Amino acid sequence: MIKTSWEGNCFLNFFNNNASLGNVDKTIFKSKSTSPYKLLKSTHDQEGRCILPVLHTAGGLVGGDLLELEVNLENNSKVLLTTSSAQKVYGTVGRSKINPKGSFSKQNTLINILDNSHLEYLPQENIIFANGLYDQKFKVSISETSSFLFSDLVRLGRSSSGESIESGVFRSKLEIMRNNDLYDDWEYVDQIELSKESYVARSGMDYMPVFGSLIWICEKDFSKSKINNLVRNIKKIFNESDNYLSIGILENGISVRFLGSSSQDARKCFFCIWKQIRSVCGFCEPKYQGVWPLQDSMNY
Repeated sequence: MIKTSWEGNCFLNFFNNNASLGNVDKTIFKSKSTSPYKLLKSTHDQEGRCILPVLHTAGGLVGGDLLELEVNLENNSKVLLTTSSAQKVYGTVGRSKINPKGSFSKQNTLINILDNSHLEYLPQENIIFANGLYDQKFKVSISETSSFLFSDLVRLGRSSSGESIESGVFRSKLEIMRNNDLYDDWEYVDQIELSKESYVARSGMDYMPVFGSLIWICEKDFSKSKINNLVRNIKKIFNESDNYLSIGILENGISVRFLGSSSQDARKCFFCIWKQIRSVCGFCEPKYQGVWPLQDSMNY
């Protein structure tokens, strides 16, 4: 039997090489990957943060595809991990007489962040074509002195051509746990499922095709007053936005939801929040990465 689906694996191990960039240590990495994963050239900012774009060379996912990503940050590392293009999930329901219900394409991501390390995982959006089935899972383990910033954007259908998700389904599960040998110390658990039913419901997406989540988990001893000030500043910025934005304060961090009609608006919104988070952490201001699309037409 000929296997027609992708099974791609990528392992990334980041560590501080203790080499000085001015007064800043530099994060470098070792990797191992199989198709369709490809790593683009990494760069560094003035804080020694490793900026690494990951590329999916197959152009999209179909039913049965499986991608597995493992990311480890050793002590004293700073990393911005992103992707160079949107993840396209093609339709699978009704395509096969053998399996008319279709099959899910899946991505599993395992992340481990050790002491005094900071990971920003900001991939481009997932586009679920009509009748596409997609299931993603993230398991994150983080130390008490480290932080994790994650954004997740999804577009249901190609609305510019009048397409919705139809019989497609998008599933996502995120689990974040603090490293603790004595007991399970859960920071955040989130599980969603989006389908045509949630897309058309007034109490759901109300025909707005773009949904996004941004989660920031800070160090355990991070100032609560700084978190409160961060939330106030974010609310001021988006008071007059045409999109729907909700913000919640977590025990150690914030949770943001976006609902709107434009992927570009969502990226712009999350970029502004990212700048605020970098500022409250005392890190350098982020720059819009050249590997991201539409960067030249966006003003911040």
